[in-house]
Amino acid sequence: MFMRQKLWAISGVVAFALLGSASAQERYPSRPIKLVVALGPGSGADALARMLSDYLRDDLKTELIVENKPGAAGVLGGDFLAKSKPDGYTLGVFHASVLTTAAAINPNLPYDPLKDFTPLAHVGTNPLALVVSTTSKWNKLDEFLDEARKNPGKIGCGLIGMGSHSHFNLELLRIDSGAEITRIPYSAGTGAVIIGILGGHIACTSLTWPAVVGQIRGGKFRALAVTSTIKEFPQIPTFAESGFPRASLEVFYAIFGPANLPREVVGRLVPALEKAIRDPKNEASLEKMGFSVSYEGPAKLSERIAHELAVVREVAARVGVKHD
Repeated sequence: MFMRQKLWAISGVVAFALLGSASAQERYPSRPIKLVVALGPGSGADALARMLSDYLRDDLKTELIVENKPGAAGVLGGDFLAKSKPDGYTLGVFHASVLTTAAAINPNLPYDPLKDFTPLAHVGTNPLALVVSTTSKWNKLDEFLDEARKNPGKIGCGLIGMGSHSHFNLELLRIDSGAEITRIPYSAGTGAVIIGILGGHIACTSLTWPAVVGQIRGGKFRALAVTSTIKEFPQIPTFAESGFPRASLEVFYAIFGPANLPREVVGRLVPALEKAIRDPKNEASLEKMGFSVSYEGPAKLSERIAHELAVVREVAARVGVKHD
């Protein structure tokens, strides 16, 4: 009789422990979540992280703290997340370079973009645009490309850096069109490129839509093509519509965790992120920031990364782009 009572007591303790463990898992999150941004304050990824933190605070019933870890085109932030504990309390709000172009140009990347992260949600993109001054003679992309073919190397296109998405998209256009466009890197960034066009020092640039939309609205720049349709300017053709479907790279933004996030954590985060991204108010706010919002779940996001990584690696090998 005593042994039977003892066994019952032990069984009760085990059952209670198992229930406690399950309860602890169900309570995720039970403490603040860190959102790591691989760019500095004021960047698109930073603005996105802060918007998500405000929305998710109520849904997840916990604080979300944005922490900026800029450096090496996002590699420092990517490495930090890859080495973080996979418990759901450290997530990354990353731009595409962390996963694709950085890997294409840097053979010594400290993480594997396909193996070291758990994809959670694709938020949207910053479309890219090929723009010229409104004082230029080119009104259409085919006119611009014809000129570049007839006068190889005579047209200079400003870039914010070799190995960026805007650079790779220009390379895809050059390869597929046969146009010899001279790439002119500007280490001082977007502002210097814009001044270069306004001053007539360069003929064109390939930049993200948020970087050029102000000059387009102000009548200073003319967009010859964009990577995807812009709601405000539906008359601007896409590269695909102009006959160059491969020139469709865009700077995507997405949410990740470290590799091997527990299933219950993913199951809590994914629907919460989808709800936040699809919320009409959030979508409108993101569009005002220059995002083209397009939610994708983990599977589609994984496919996106693998496809883009293959494309940029091929281009990098072909044109000889590599890490300095």
